[in-house]
Amino acid sequence: MSPLSVEPAAGSQTILLLDHRGAESTSLRARLQERGWRVRTSRAPEASAALLDEGGATAAIVAPLTLSHDTSEWQLLLPRLSPQTELPWLLLPWEDTRPSRFAELVHDPATLADWLPYPYSSTEAEARIRNLLRFQRMVADQEARAAALQNQLIADHKTGLANDRHFRERLEEEFSRSERHGAPLSMLLLDIDDFKSINDQSNYEFGDAVLRSVAEAIEHSVRNIDLPARIGGDEFGVLMPNTNLEEGVGVGARILATAEGLIVSDDEFGVDVQVSIGVANFDGRGLADSSQLFLRANEALKAAKSGGKNRVCFFDPLRRTPSGAPALTPPQSLPSEGQ
Repeated sequence: MSPLSVEPAAGSQTILLLDHRGAESTSLRARLQERGWRVRTSRAPEASAALLDEGGATAAIVAPLTLSHDTSEWQLLLPRLSPQTELPWLLLPWEDTRPSRFAELVHDPATLADWLPYPYSSTEAEARIRNLLRFQRMVADQEARAAALQNQLIADHKTGLANDRHFRERLEEEFSRSERHGAPLSMLLLDIDDFKSINDQSNYEFGDAVLRSVAEAIEHSVRNIDLPARIGGDEFGVLMPNTNLEEGVGVGARILATAEGLIVSDDEFGVDVQVSIGVANFDGRGLADSSQLFLRANEALKAAKSGGKNRVCFFDPLRRTPSGAPALTPPQSLPSEGQ
């Protein structure tokens, strides 16, 4: 059994006993407390809602007045119980209640809830609560494993940034969104200057340390909505939604400034890291597909390399050939500080 599936002791858990009928709680409360549960009780829907809002409970047991989801009682309770929250719950019906009434109340199949047929015992109520909690832990365990697997599929194993495949998928999505809404989209490509020499003069382990350091510099320089990625070798990319060209160049300059002070060293090797950056922008018009935006950013990156490295260049969309195709002459350049 994995650590996520270990069942905690009852003494560390709190059950809310929402007894709106006022006739269910005495023996059940005593049984749960004997078994080590902490029990908090309420007698009216409004009090139950307040108790639920306090948080900290492990599960709830509900002895309701009605079994119709459109009553004021359940309009208070349902937003505070699974699946709207993570709190599982057990329903205690009254005599002659049809099982179908519970199904009518619980519409969402993701609901962590159960019910007991009448008459029920306190022992059975506790067993049902434990089953709900066990199932909750199983679901959480599966979701955690699925998230870890998904992260492996989209993350670069050396840097922890997004990988090339995920970057290109998101580029397609953001390009389409920009086309639909006219929102600006900027794209940045970054290349580590003289990275081959770094690998040749050290070793691949040290080269990987340089990659990780540059990745951290990029991550610290972008917003939460931006997508930084390692897209191959020593090349990185950043997608910047809702970002115009001037703002995109500003992000590039910020990354450049961070990288200029970056020194990577170990017991054997050391290097002052420098990078070249190309930036391009799309305003929702004028490009057939996302590959053209990538081409523009790449042309800007090439210009940064050929212009002396350690600088930011951007592709100027106003410079076009007579046919209207983007000009492939070096774009305008923003040199690094001190140059």
